[in-house]
This record gives sequence, structure tokens and C-alpha cells, in this order.
Amino acid sequence: MISLRSFRARIFFVFVLPVLIVIITGNAFLCWYMLKHQRKLLKTELLSIAVTCAATLDTGQITAIFDHSDVSSVSLERTLKKIINDIPSVSSICILTRQGNGNFLVVAGANSDAGTAFLKGNSYPVDKFPGILMGFAVPFVSEKNNRSGFLTGYVPLRDASGTPVAVLKVDYNVRNMEGIKHTIYLQTIGTSIILIALVVLFGFFISHQISVPVNALVEGIKNIQRGNFEYRISLRTNDEFGQLARIFNQMTTGLVASRKMLQNYLYRTIRSFVTILEARDSYTKGHSERVASISEKIAIKMGLPEKKVKILRETALLHDIGKLGIGEHILQKTEPLTEEEWKIIKTHPVVGEEILRPVFFEKDAMEIVKQHHERFDGKGYPDGLDKNDINLLARILSVADAFDAMTSARAYRKPLSIPEAMKELKANSGTQFDPDIVNTFLKILEEEMHELVG
Repeated sequence: MISLRSFRARIFFVFVLPVLIVIITGNAFLCWYMLKHQRKLLKTELLSIAVTCAATLDTGQITAIFDHSDVSSVSLERTLKKIINDIPSVSSICILTRQGNGNFLVVAGANSDAGTAFLKGNSYPVDKFPGILMGFAVPFVSEKNNRSGFLTGYVPLRDASGTPVAVLKVDYNVRNMEGIKHTIYLQTIGTSIILIALVVLFGFFISHQISVPVNALVEGIKNIQRGNFEYRISLRTNDEFGQLARIFNQMTTGLVASRKMLQNYLYRTIRSFVTILEARDSYTKGHSERVASISEKIAIKMGLPEKKVKILRETALLHDIGKLGIGEHILQKTEPLTEEEWKIIKTHPVVGEEILRPVFFEKDAMEIVKQHHERFDGKGYPDGLDKNDINLLARILSVADAFDAMTSARAYRKPLSIPEAMKELKANSGTQFDPDIVNTFLKILEEEMHELVG
């Protein structure tokens, strides 16, 4: 799960939020514009209808009404009813004239309710209906009754001389505008949802494209920090991230080469110290080479990987390096060691580990040096580990080290013969030594003895 504080989440929000704001704002403006445009179309349509209806009326009949001609009044109402029937959107239509007192009088009218007469004879005060007064001058549309679902259009009716004698009032039903609004809202919301979904998906894609190479670089740096100089970043892009990855890989390759050179130099230096250490005591001269050779044979016989065998051999050559810190009077002492001297002797695995830490970066090498005096039964030193808690390579070295020590002369005893040493290994199998390793080494010895006899 992606953390909201992660780099990827930040990229996502930085990219997506502004776009979402633009989409929502843009769609809200588009919705407002479409509704405004739709109302403008309705007003234009109403004005066109009103002007057309006015053109069909005979202003002579209107003038005749002033002379109290009922025939003219009936004829006008018939015309108005026909307009109502022919144009369903027109809900009512009437003709208003000026009275002497300044009010407006309905002289003829019709509405959509069965075409009956519409408010004929009613009077309207001019101060409450200024739109009618304006209608005597120019055609226009009033939105005063907009909330009730109607638009009202006014068109002046002129006589032959062009003088306004009346005004035609047309009420236009715009209740279907609610349906149009609903459609526009649905279209806007649907478009917004689709765009938002696309932006979110694209945001995930963009954040992924950016965060993946960044995370790869971060992982590479972490591996370098942990000492894994073999780590390589696998980015095959040609952008800046790909260039960074290639530079990183070149850097780690150089570090590996430099580390190997340094490691080889330090190894040769410490190997020289071991040679000097063994040269101080004629009894231990060549001990490390013999232990390394025996350890290598056992590891190969057990089928260990080549890399493990190499680590074991190289480390075995230096396993007693910690004895550099122990005085010759202890190492070459012929009498039994005191308790204090034993404590000093038991420190050499830990001292050896500290000396070799800059040389060997592998965990196995460090554990071999530190654990080669641990016992299978847990009674060894320095940590009292037992069985599989002891590194396998350290268990192998323990057997090889003990065998060479038993078959080599010491200042305080004579060497054991190979059969005697084999018997000693068997006696301590399962207590001091790993039984499987002992059995493997005994088979090697038996095969070598058989070849000598043969």
C-alpha cells in the first residue's frame, strides 16, 4: 500500500489536484454557459414568435375595437386562438391597449386552456407592469416571471401610419427548460466523472513512471550502504533516470574493482603477518597451509559451492591471526597454562575477527574466524554456540584445525599418528565436532591411506 507521505503520492497529488480543480471549474463554467445559451435561444425563439404573431394581426381590427365593434373583437380572438393551437409552447396571448387613466386594458386574448377568452376586459396598472409600457416602444422579452416557468414577450402593434396602438403580450412556456437543465447537468457530471477517472489513471501512470526509477536509485544507494557493491540498477531508459542508473552502475563497478585491489593488498599483508607468527614457533610452522588444505578437501567432498570453498580456504590461511596479540611466553609455554593465560588465549578468535573485518566483507569469513573454536555440544568459546548455530564452514575448519594440531609436534607433547588422530576424532564426534564432518573427513583419510598402501 502506498503511503500518503511517499514520493509517489506527492507526485500524484501535485499532478492530479490542479487538473481536477481545472476540470471541475471548467465543467461548472461550461454548464453555466450552456444554460445561459439555452435561455438566450429560448428568448430569441419567443421574440421571433411574438413578432411573427404580431405581423399576422390586422391593426385595423384593433382600431375598430376602439369604436366598440364586437365583430372585430371576435375576429381577433379567433386569430389568437389559432396561434395558441398552432404553437404549443405559447401558453397565453393577448392584446393590450392604453386607457385614458394610463392603465392597460385587455381587448382580446386566448390561452391554452381550451382556447377560452383570456382576461378580456381586465385592467392592469402601468406602475406594476412597466414591461407592457416598454412593449409599446420596442419588441423585448421579460424574464420577470421566469421562476413560474414562463417567459413573456412584448411586441408593439402599429397602425398604418406606424403609430403604436396596442401591444401584443405572449407568454411562452419554458417548463421544458427543466428537462434541458437536467440533461445538461447529467452530461456535465458524466463528462466530469470520465475526465476525473482518466486524470486519476494518468496520474497513477505518471507517478509510477517517475517513482519507479527513483526507488530503484534509492534501493541501489541502500545496497551500497550495506556493502553490497555487486548490486546493479536495471533501468533501460534513455532519459535522465537511465543516465543516472548507468553512472551508478559504473560507479559500483569501479568500487568493486577498488575494493578487490584493497582486499588483495590487505590479504597479502596479513598473510605475511601469519607467516611471521608461525615462524616464531617451529612447532606451528606451516600450520595454516595444512589446515587450509584439509578444510578445502572436506568442503569439496561435501559438495559445497565453489565460492564457499574459496572463502573457507582463504580464511583458513588466516584463522589464527588473532594470536598476534598474544605473547610468545604463552604461545610457547611447555607447562600447563594458568586460568588467566587461558582467558588470554580464548580472546584470539575475537581479535582475529576484528583484524580481518576490513579484509573480508563476507559474513561467512568473519564467522569462520570467530567460531572455529566453538564446540558442537556448546562448550566452546567465545560465545558457547552449538550445533547448527555454528557456521558450517567454521565447523569444517574446527575439524581440520584439531587434526593438524594432533598430528603435529608441540613443545609440550609428541605428535599423534594418523590412526591415533582418527580415533580421537571419532571419540569426540558429536561432542566437540560435527559428526557428519568427521565422517566425511575420515573417508578422505581412508581413501588417501588406501592409495598409499596400493
